[in-house]
Amino acid sequence: MIILGINDGHQASAAIMKNGEVIAALAEERFSRRKNEHGYPENAINECMNLSNISSNEIDKIAIATKHLPPSYFMIRRDSDFSIEDFWKEQTDYWYPKIYQNKNINYTDVFKDKIKKENFVYDKKFIKHDLDTFGMQDARKDYVSKKLAVPTDKIIFHDHHASHAYYGLLVSEYAHEDTLIFTADGFGDGANASIWIKKNKLLLKNILYTSQCHIGRMYRYATLLLGMKPAEHEFKVMGLAPYADKKYTKKAYKVYAETLQVSGIDFKYKIQPKDNFFYFKNKLEGERFDNIAYAIQIRTEELLVEWIRNGIKETGIKNVIFSGGVA
Repeated sequence: MIILGINDGHQASAAIMKNGEVIAALAEERFSRRKNEHGYPENAINECMNLSNISSNEIDKIAIATKHLPPSYFMIRRDSDFSIEDFWKEQTDYWYPKIYQNKNINYTDVFKDKIKKENFVYDKKFIKHDLDTFGMQDARKDYVSKKLAVPTDKIIFHDHHASHAYYGLLVSEYAHEDTLIFTADGFGDGANASIWIKKNKLLLKNILYTSQCHIGRMYRYATLLLGMKPAEHEFKVMGLAPYADKKYTKKAYKVYAETLQVSGIDFKYKIQPKDNFFYFKNKLEGERFDNIAYAIQIRTEELLVEWIRNGIKETGIKNVIFSGGVA
């Protein structure tokens, strides 16, 4: 069984698996030289096939991660093309009017200067909704089928969080034991966190699929508030956190601690912000950079430890895997 794996969203990449063994895996950014490359990973796919000495007619299945992606993200390659200034503009010119002023605003209108026609390689007749919403699956399938000369019935889309869970499991030493798998990220296929149980065979049972875990977005926008690039520089915030003097961090910590809470194996809010950027921007105004880094990092750790402990308590399973963007 030969499987070609494709991630055509942010951090575009490809992999070839033969009889359960990964024999080639590459990120598109290695070829384009653009960090966090987005879109169809043509160069990564071609090189994986070259390294594996496999042609497209030998492929049994093509597995594509993430079922739903908005067309606008293919036209405007946000994670690879945006500067820090662009991420600020996204907040001030798109999210603020949309959330706080109830304006009907199009993402593609805000960033029309970022649209590159060559980025959008898909047939628009397959797009079911407007450019700012989901509806790309048929267009993506059609493009991959034509590009690789592979029948569409060989192409399968996989849920975003299930993909996180399975790759965590498949590279883990716990793959043949009862295992509890947690995923958390910014967002994907309608969720930002999930919990899965693996028993016996490599089949997962989902016990939580939630959109209430906003740890990823809180951390992403803390990164932006500190003048760094979201979805890339979070490691710098994490590295900055220990430099804070704990006695000066109480105010910043309270801002984060009084919002998102763990509730059993799910999440809830004590105080629910209207958004994950402006709420914290206003509350943290005047706070030192290292205090903010400490506050978001320690609160992230507290939430995750409590969440995972609750999962262990509920299921009795002590082997734990954690994957996804937050991990």
